[in-house]
Amino acid sequence: MSYRFKVDQPVDDEVRRIAGKQLTLALDHLGAIGNLRKDAALHEARRHVKKVRALIRLVRPALGASYRKSDAALRRVNRLLSPIADGEAVLGTLARLEERSPAELSAVMGALRAALLARRAAIDRRAKADRVLQSCTSVLKAEQARAAAWRLTRRGRRAVTGGLRKTIRAARRAMARAAARPTADNYHSWRRRVKDHWFQLRLLERRCGGDLVARQQLLETLDGHLGEYHNCALLLSVLTTETSLERLDSARLLRALRRYQAELRAEAARVAADIYGESPRQFVARVERAWRSARQARDSGSAGRSRSSSTVAARLLVLTAHRNARSVL
Repeated sequence: MSYRFKVDQPVDDEVRRIAGKQLTLALDHLGAIGNLRKDAALHEARRHVKKVRALIRLVRPALGASYRKSDAALRRVNRLLSPIADGEAVLGTLARLEERSPAELSAVMGALRAALLARRAAIDRRAKADRVLQSCTSVLKAEQARAAAWRLTRRGRRAVTGGLRKTIRAARRAMARAAARPTADNYHSWRRRVKDHWFQLRLLERRCGGDLVARQQLLETLDGHLGEYHNCALLLSVLTTETSLERLDSARLLRALRRYQAELRAEAARVAADIYGESPRQFVARVERAWRSARQARDSGSAGRSRSSSTVAARLLVLTAHRNARSVL
């Protein structure tokens, strides 16, 4: 639960705290390359880097020039880790695809799984030769030092509303491009903006009194559909370039993949309609109202507790005075 703004701390301090924590976690997961467990750890490292990027995009208008430098550096880390980290996710998608179409795919699963494992082994060897982990470690440590010196030019909710509005607009534009031209790249670009939006609402959750939880859940679901779609695209690439299946087997697998992708596109469109029914301006206005309401509720509660404490103290003083008076008599 550390990826949340605390309600009793300045946003400026929380941005530095969360960035430092996520970068530390990313570094902790950069252990080694070479098997499923290690590659899964690299997937977690990449996820922590994505969280930092979502954070700095949330406060980008208040962060100034530091935003571009950090975003570019962390984008490089994600791109270096992406081929390694995707290996486990693609194998998971393959298993789910087999469950959905066992009759069609049982004959080709062994060959396709072997091709995926060979592909991953080749990627791991190349990453070791290129010293990918060492490069990522160096960049992340430099970003830790830079994040510790970040200073925001805006305070409170004004530090986040501009960046949130930009993120939602970017997600809507990416969604429109994917709908108009449903390529793997367009859907993957949409997913990146959806993930930013989801992570940013997690950051704001406590400051808005829980009003954002339902939208977070929808964004998490949408991210899952789009991530699975991306994994299907990777499977298609492996099928067409790195396997030597019989034509009939390839055709069956291709049909199953495309059918699954069509279902994922339909589900993504359905969930997105619930998310993006209101304009970015309307949603940000709702976030601002929730932020103010939660602040007022906290302030009222603090004032009530303070008054209650004062009343108790006054009563104790009166009782003490009465006891003292009786003892004198």
